[in-house]
Amino acid sequence: MKQVIPTVFSHDKQEFDKRFRKMTSLSKLVQIDLMDGKFVSSKSISLSSIPDLRKYKNSFEAHLMVKNPEKWIKAVSEKGFRKMIFHIEAVRSSRKAEEIISRIKEYEMIPYIAINSDTPLNRIIPLIKSNKIENLLVMGGHAGKEHQKLNAKTPQRIKKLKRLNSKLFIQIDMGVNNETASLLKEADALNSGSFVAGSKNPKKALALLKKTFMDNSGD
Repeated sequence: MKQVIPTVFSHDKQEFDKRFRKMTSLSKLVQIDLMDGKFVSSKSISLSSIPDLRKYKNSFEAHLMVKNPEKWIKAVSEKGFRKMIFHIEAVRSSRKAEEIISRIKEYEMIPYIAINSDTPLNRIIPLIKSNKIENLLVMGGHAGKEHQKLNAKTPQRIKKLKRLNSKLFIQIDMGVNNETASLLKEADALNSGSFVAGSKNPKKALALLKKTFMDNSGD
């Protein structure tokens, strides 16, 4: 089933609280971005500043734009996240990525690997061919910044990945809006940050995005 997941992207507690309230009231599925200021130049609030997500009826996913993502697994799980996304660029090798995937599963979370738009797909193809990963977050831009245009090569990257493994669940983040959603119909899910959160009417923006993505998904 196709999904559209709004994102909570923030740099400070005030911005986080505002977007968190807005997104949790709009959608059952919510992504929260966490940035350490090292893997990417931007820095978000700390994981400890996020409320206990187990108290909410929403299902949360953590997009970790951090170095050493393996050090975050336990704390991310204890915070109440259902899904943990880490970047292939943050690990040294495919073997290390496999180890992190296994650890995430041990904590009963769903593991995803994210890949930036300028990172060659060869970094993850061995993991796909060996069936070590089932879920991917394909970035339409470079992690850590909002308001980016969708990289023109993103639709083609989706097609190539689906040819390698048609069962691969592909989620797209960055550059997602009502216009680009129709270009991403071969993906399984979309994340949207500023298009929804920055809209004058977030509920209407999310509904419009869902309609565009869903209506074009079967072409």
